[in-house]
Amino acid sequence: MVFHMGTTSRDLSPIFEPKCVAMIGASNNPSKYGWIIPANILANGYKGKLFLINPTEEKIWGLKVYRSLKEVPEQVDLVVISRPAESVPQHLEECVENHVRSAIVISGGFKETGKEGEKREQEIVRIARGGGMLLVGPNTMGVYSASVSLSALMPPILPKPGEVSLISQSGNIGTNLLAFGSEQGIGFSKFVSSGNEADISTLEYLEYFGQDSTSKVILMYVEGMREGRKFVDLVKRVKEKKPVIVYKSAVSKAGSRAAKSHCGALAGSTRIFEAAIKQSGAIRASTINGMLDLAVGFLYLPLPKGKRVGIVTWGGGYGVVASDSCELAGLEVPPLPPETVQKIDQLLPSYWSRGNPVDLVGFINREVQPKVIEEVAKLNDIDAIIASGFILGRSVGSSIFKLLRKDEENTGEIWSDRATKTVAEEVRNLIEKYRKPIVAVTLTTDPGTLKKVLECGVPAYSTLETAAEVLAKMYQYKESLNRVEKRE
Repeated sequence: MVFHMGTTSRDLSPIFEPKCVAMIGASNNPSKYGWIIPANILANGYKGKLFLINPTEEKIWGLKVYRSLKEVPEQVDLVVISRPAESVPQHLEECVENHVRSAIVISGGFKETGKEGEKREQEIVRIARGGGMLLVGPNTMGVYSASVSLSALMPPILPKPGEVSLISQSGNIGTNLLAFGSEQGIGFSKFVSSGNEADISTLEYLEYFGQDSTSKVILMYVEGMREGRKFVDLVKRVKEKKPVIVYKSAVSKAGSRAAKSHCGALAGSTRIFEAAIKQSGAIRASTINGMLDLAVGFLYLPLPKGKRVGIVTWGGGYGVVASDSCELAGLEVPPLPPETVQKIDQLLPSYWSRGNPVDLVGFINREVQPKVIEEVAKLNDIDAIIASGFILGRSVGSSIFKLLRKDEENTGEIWSDRATKTVAEEVRNLIEKYRKPIVAVTLTTDPGTLKKVLECGVPAYSTLETAAEVLAKMYQYKESLNRVEKRE
């Protein structure tokens, strides 16, 4: 995978905003992607017209099947090709003859397989560019676009519509992130599995997503890159409008070999990449799923004005870990002023920690928790808050949930999902009132509970370390924007 940006950027809307899609290689065999991809397109409610092409079938998924592209009665914007690599050139020739504007080549068997595959890849690029046609892939898992409800993807998943856009040089990782994110309540605007990037590079996708008003946060899974200067310059421009979050793999010799064998990637120098990230102002995720954690923070929270963090936890041990996590991430945990201590004295038992972190000492009062958080949020010397313990799920207090049906009136209001949602809504109000990020750390891994909290507009994380890292990265991004403003 090589970054090779042309002298002028191309309009990629035929890929992400097609009015008419055709599938070459459609099939009635459930084990073939020619069966799964049309199923995804239909199940996601694609807003345009879909035509399926197979010379030996009459109907697939209840749709009439056409023998060839020239029989399709509409002008096609996007063709999805799932056919053996040897036949792809002739199918692309057919696309050019019928004035198709873009094509997604799902098929593998190109540069990633060696010299013969590389020659074949060069041929399909020649055909596509000669016909003025955009080419995604080859060796790709497809694209997703919420604006037209298009899910032209290999795996049977239906992403949740939203405002995150993702460019992935691994189709497997990219589509898994779509699935994981959707389960957590994270919505996506656009996605592309860039494959071998024979024609369209990661940089071109980044530029397109950077100009797209529906993409509020951009995620990038990168295995290899060249043109580091162009990457730096482009991210600098894009990041002024929206954050660019990057995870870089193939940082070891073994990983570099694996990247080349699976999609023909040129991994490049990790040292150079790290320098490019620092210069550009992109945000580097430390883990793959960490990209999703960061995306949630940037989508739902205001940027912190500084690096001073207030901590509210259900127990003392969590306060210690949260303090360590913040300091290790480059944040500060300042003491509480005496007047704030006095106010919290009126809310908590006398044996509370009387400092930052605020230890709730296991005090179970759903009305008090947001009041304590607000006292911390009021402070001018606090820029962000980590709140641990107000999200309770069915894995916590499971014995109590067994009794809810017998005594709903007395116990349900404390432990129910409804009570958690109420506190989450109050926390969201505090975020909006004080314009400070408040992140939650959970006492549960129940995805249903986490999703409900996120629906209230409060990001929730499973570890204190993650919460601290997200706030630190948001602060770094804010600082990079401040530097741009000062230069101007």
